Amino acid sequence: MPVDYNELKKGGFLKQKQKDMYSMRLRSIGGNLTAEQLRSVAELADKYGRGYVHVTTRQGVEIPWVHIENYDRIQREIRALGLTPGTCGPRIRTVIACPGNEICNFGLVDARGMAEILDATFFGREVPMKTKLAVSGCPNSCAKPQENDLGFVGAVEPVYRHELCIGCGLCAEVCPGKAITMQDGHPVLETANCLHEGNCISSCPVDAWVPGRQGYHTYAGGKIGRRPQLGVKVAEFVQEGQVVPLVEAALQVFKTLGKTHERLADTINRVGAEEFTRQLHQEWAQGQDDGQWEEAANS
Repeated sequence: MPVDYNELKKGGFLKQKQKDMYSMRLRSIGGNLTAEQLRSVAELADKYGRGYVHVTTRQGVEIPWVHIENYDRIQREIRALGLTPGTCGPRIRTVIACPGNEICNFGLVDARGMAEILDATFFGREVPMKTKLAVSGCPNSCAKPQENDLGFVGAVEPVYRHELCIGCGLCAEVCPGKAITMQDGHPVLETANCLHEGNCISSCPVDAWVPGRQGYHTYAGGKIGRRPQLGVKVAEFVQEGQVVPLVEAALQVFKTLGKTHERLADTINRVGAEEFTRQLHQEWAQGQDDGQWEEAANS
C-alpha cells in the first residue's frame, strides 16, 4: 500500500533520511509542556524511538527514529496521554511565544495566553504555504515575531503628564530608543524614535509617564530559510480582541493574492507591502462591518 506522505506530514510524522524511519513532531503551544506531559514524551521516546527527543527551534519536541509500522500505535498513545501531534506542510504551525507579562519583568501583554488563543483558532488550517505565527510580550521580541509570517509584539504608548514631572531625567536615561531628551528641565518625547517598550512608564517615580494606547504591533511577511527577511509592520496597538480578526483578514488576503508554493513574504514582495497592507486593512474593516469576525473577536 503506497504511503501518503502528505497525510503523514499533516499528523506530524516527518520522514527521515533512513528508510521507513520518521520523526514524530509534538505540539507545544508557546513552548509549554506540563511535567506530566514531559514524562509521557520520555516514555514514548523510550518505547518507539531511541530514548531521546529533539527540541526544535520553534519550541516543539520531536521523537526521532519512529518506524512507519508504529505510526497508528504512537498516534493513539499520544492522544491517550493528553499530547497532540504537530503538523507540517501547507498549514498553520504551532504558535510560539515568550513568557509575556505572566513571568517576565519586561512583558506588556499576556503572550502565552494570546498564543493559546491563536493556536486554538488557527492551528492546522490549510493555507497556500506553511505559515508561522509568533507572539512577544514586548519589543525585546524574544520570540522573534518579525521572523514569522505573522508576528505580534506587545507595545505601550507613553503619555506625559507635565504637571507631575519633577525633572529627574530618569526616563531619558532608561529610554533604549533615545526618544526622550531633557529640555529646560523637562523630558521631550520624539515619537518617531519611541520603541513603545514602556521603560519610561515603569521607571518614573512620580507617575508623570502613564500608559496610553496598548496592544500588539503586527508584522507580516517575515521568514528565515534560504532567503531570509524581516516582516513589515502592518498595524499598531491592535487590541487583544482584534488579533484573531486581523489574522483572519491576513489569511484571506494571502489566499486571494498568494500563488502556489509562495510564502506570505513572497506574496508581499510581489504585490508590494503598501498594497498588501491596504488590502489587509480593507478586509479587516469589512469583516468587522459585516460581523464576520465578531465571534472570533469575542472568543
